[in-house]
Formats: sequence, C-alpha cells, structure tokens
Amino acid sequence: MKAGYVMTQSERDSFNRDNARPRKKTGRVDYYFKPAGTYPARIYVFMHAEMWRDRNRRPMGLAFSHPFLSRPMNSEEIEYHHFDFRLCYHQYENWDRLLFAELQECDLLDVETYWEGQRFHRKLAKFSKMINYRL
Repeated sequence: MKAGYVMTQSERDSFNRDNARPRKKTGRVDYYFKPAGTYPARIYVFMHAEMWRDRNRRPMGLAFSHPFLSRPMNSEEIEYHHFDFRLCYHQYENWDRLLFAELQECDLLDVETYWEGQRFHRKLAKFSKMINYRL
C-alpha cells in the first residue's frame, strides 16, 4: 500500500476483508520453462504454486508441464502475495534478469533458513547453463 493513498469505501472494505484472512505459513514457488515457438522462449515463475491446479496454467500452454525447479517462499513473498486471489506469476525472457531477481529473494530466504537460498540460486544458475535455448 502506497503512503498517502486514499481508498474509497469499497476498496477499504475489500482490503479489510482480505487483510483479516489468516496469513499462510508456507508457500512454494515453481519454475517452468517454455521453449520458443510462436513467442520467444520464456521462464514462468508461479507464486503459491501449491494451491493452483494444472489447468490454471493452460493459457500459457503449460497445462501438462512439470516444474524444472521449486523453492519455498520467504516470509516477505508470502506477505506480498497475501492479497493475490488470482494466479500470480512472473515471466522472464532473459536468464540474467531472472538470476538477479532471484538473488534478492534467495538472500531473504537465507536469513530464514540457513543456506537454502544460496543452494537454490546455484541450482538455478546451473539450469541456465544446461538449457540449450538462448533466452
């Protein structure tokens, strides 16, 4: 929520209703790779992946795909995505941008779980070298 933002009554009611829901304790982030076809090759990063069915990924052409990597969410990601009641994902067409973004999340994950973030980041960097497709 931005400082100084004035909400309408309906926005305030919606915020209060969603804010009152209990926070999740854990979450999972799944990483999917889609090779180039009509569009360039992409990596999809799905937040709270444990709660979404496979059919939710159908519009992206990933209904029958399996994640190539998964990691637990850190507490800041869980709080940030608390208000997401629809499927939330990020897509990347560049490994460098993905690795940079994930490095920040992995640093926060290291604070919560010793060395978990760095271990994950190394795995992600290995995948970037293993995949033959150039993003």
